[in-house]
Amino acid sequence: MESHINSIRLFVKSFVALYGIAFTMVTFLCSNQISAQITKDTFQLKMVEVKAQKPIEEVALSKSRVDTMALQTLSSKSLASLMTASTPVFIKSYGRGSSATASFRGTAASHTQVNWNGMSLNSPMRGDVDFSQFPVYFIDRVELLHGGSSLSDGSGALGGSISLENKADWSNRISVKYIQHIESFSTYKEFAELALGNSNFQSKTRIFHDQSENDFPFYNYGVLPYQDDVQKNADYEKYGFLQEFYGRIKKNHLLSLKIWGHHNFRNLPQLMSFQGDNRIESQEDDQLRAIGAWKYFNGNSNWEFTSGINYTELHYFRSSTESGFENFNSKSKEKSSFNHLEYRYKKEESFHFKTSLDANIHQVDIYDSTNKTGYKEERFELSYLAQLNIQISDRAAAYALLRSEFYDDTFVILIPSLGLEYALDEKDTWTTKFNVSRNYHKPNLNDLYWIPGGNPDLLPEDGYTGELALVYSKPKPNWSFESKLNFYASLIDNWIVWHPSSSGAFYWEADNIKKVFARGIEWNIKYNLDFFKNWKLKTVANYAFTATTNVDAMESVDESRGKQLIYIPRHTANLMIGLSYKSWELNIDNSIIGKRYTTSSNIESDYESNLSAYAITNLNLEKDFTWKKLNAKLGLRVENLFDTDYMSVLWRAMPGRYYSVNLQIGWRK
Repeated sequence: MESHINSIRLFVKSFVALYGIAFTMVTFLCSNQISAQITKDTFQLKMVEVKAQKPIEEVALSKSRVDTMALQTLSSKSLASLMTASTPVFIKSYGRGSSATASFRGTAASHTQVNWNGMSLNSPMRGDVDFSQFPVYFIDRVELLHGGSSLSDGSGALGGSISLENKADWSNRISVKYIQHIESFSTYKEFAELALGNSNFQSKTRIFHDQSENDFPFYNYGVLPYQDDVQKNADYEKYGFLQEFYGRIKKNHLLSLKIWGHHNFRNLPQLMSFQGDNRIESQEDDQLRAIGAWKYFNGNSNWEFTSGINYTELHYFRSSTESGFENFNSKSKEKSSFNHLEYRYKKEESFHFKTSLDANIHQVDIYDSTNKTGYKEERFELSYLAQLNIQISDRAAAYALLRSEFYDDTFVILIPSLGLEYALDEKDTWTTKFNVSRNYHKPNLNDLYWIPGGNPDLLPEDGYTGELALVYSKPKPNWSFESKLNFYASLIDNWIVWHPSSSGAFYWEADNIKKVFARGIEWNIKYNLDFFKNWKLKTVANYAFTATTNVDAMESVDESRGKQLIYIPRHTANLMIGLSYKSWELNIDNSIIGKRYTTSSNIESDYESNLSAYAITNLNLEKDFTWKKLNAKLGLRVENLFDTDYMSVLWRAMPGRYYSVNLQIGWRK
């Protein structure tokens, strides 16, 4: 296993080093064509209102897209920060630089499916995704399918799915970009990009490096007496690359290949409440993923075939520093291969049919050399989809889809979803949507085979979701307003949880809770305004009310009956405001997280504390500079502007106010 890890690490480091040399050479050559004189050309264009019809394949689906303002402002952050600032998805973070998982519509981390250019990134071993490991800089577009609408992309997403996409820029000839980011707590980030191509071929290479001592001060109220403290053993280092190739053949064939290598090492800090001997605890991840795609366009028909691999090696280590006693030394390998064949037929915007077949293989090999435990398992999956979208009348459109799955000798024939969209007025100002779906989530391999506590007799989670949405849209020449209000409810049988062993043994075990009821509201508002001559205002806001309760608890955990599930806030909200004037831009993002319970009974005791609600405000100020084809941007960012004291996870320290400076230089021919 060590040889595999070293090979991946050497591959990533070598790629970064070679790219660094190439980037320096291209930048040097380009600099000969750049003069120091500032030019400023302003053209006042008459504003034109453009109204586009929604693609027929999206009707009645609950779908949203992360605004480009958020992608640009948070390009040096992780996907966890992007989700927190601009979506209704709740991110449960274990601290700055530590792992972060998602709760979409009040569901568990494994109920949020994350796809990268059509390939699942969810761990077959754990079922979840660590959002702290994905740099926003590597992502061009982020889309969310809420609730049962996620069946269009795949099954298992009881809360919803998140799609990360990379796109070719066919207008690019040659461009280079470099970003230097300096942050508090000895944090240094570097990003670079080189793109080359023409109208038939495009290549884009992106690299990044992120390291931090992460030694922030905090007030420790997890010990007595309360005291000022500094985060220890929390340093981390990340680096990686993303290589993209795109090719056009005879205008109706499109080929693409994307390769993503990533290394992450982090020391894991102790709990705020821990008062024992210091210990060594760390986690190291090496990931290599690649996906190739062929798309064929022939009139109204499209064919697509994609094939990809996802390989991850993880090493977790913990020992007592004082005694030298080794507690855990766990190494795991996850290998997944994905194959997807799809056919689409579309007749203008009135009729759309899609059918697809997926065949995936997952392999997990985990072993703890200290405790002599582990398992080695393989899973084969088949999935078939048929989806029909149709325009019924000028105001009404509908979709129907059917998905079937086969895995582990289990055949699930019927996983359906139906939806209807209706325009309440002739101008499409008011629109309503309704859909109902069945969804199905199989246990991950740790749930089944982890030693001790895995349960091979676990039943899959099976649920039904209904949703009603009201959409208001009002575009005008110099302003636009959009509001989306969603009401949803899900009833899920056989919800899987890990709880203390019912036998009294000192370990946790997986089991099925009979029934969980998740319901809530999602509200999204977008407002854009152009005023005076060069002023622009952009606002995006989200609010989510989430109630997720256990309605039929097991006898051993009966106190949880009717209570909110742990670490799921009832109320979350975020607001992002962008104000620009000529070459200046000010962005403010604010996130509000409601109270969370840490016990299934929702009762606060002397041993467990509920987590209080908190609000975090961040401020970002940027100034653009232009010299002919050279563009530079200087930015200053303040995180946690009001120095809020908070916890996302019980007894995990979080930083107060801190700062960063960002310098971006780019050239494009």
